[in-house]
Amino acid sequence: MQNDTQNPPLEIQPQPLTALDRFWLETARGAAKESVGALEDAAKQLIAITSLSQGIYFAAISFGDIKKVLPQFALAWQWTITAALVLPLVCWLVALFFAIRVFVPRVYATNLDSPDLARETYERVAAYKHTQLRRAHLALVLGFVPLIVNIVLFWRL
Repeated sequence: MQNDTQNPPLEIQPQPLTALDRFWLETARGAAKESVGALEDAAKQLIAITSLSQGIYFAAISFGDIKKVLPQFALAWQWTITAALVLPLVCWLVALFFAIRVFVPRVYATNLDSPDLARETYERVAAYKHTQLRRAHLALVLGFVPLIVNIVLFWRL
């Protein structure tokens, strides 16, 4: 075993920051400050897209002749067709639910005198909003899958 007095640990000397280093540090700080706002803006856009999709879909269904055509099918098929037509709306309602949760006020305990606790709280807030937004996005996209299937299968009804 070596004696620590013979080989003291190397002291790391800080390197002066270059202009590029300062740029990237400021960019990262700005991105961190704006992350929650960006998530909320994305949620607003997702809500608008989902609402527009639902409106267009309702209009398309109401102008279609589905009600006239459904009685010619057996009862089981009528329920299957109805479920297939409602499935995109269910997905989009789930998307709206999660997108709205981005804005739901929550209480986060923190200590503003502690930088570590303040950072952890901010990261929890951002992570929560990001999770809700990801779920909303997934539900929105999943709603388009049965929509496309419905268009292909029921185009001639």
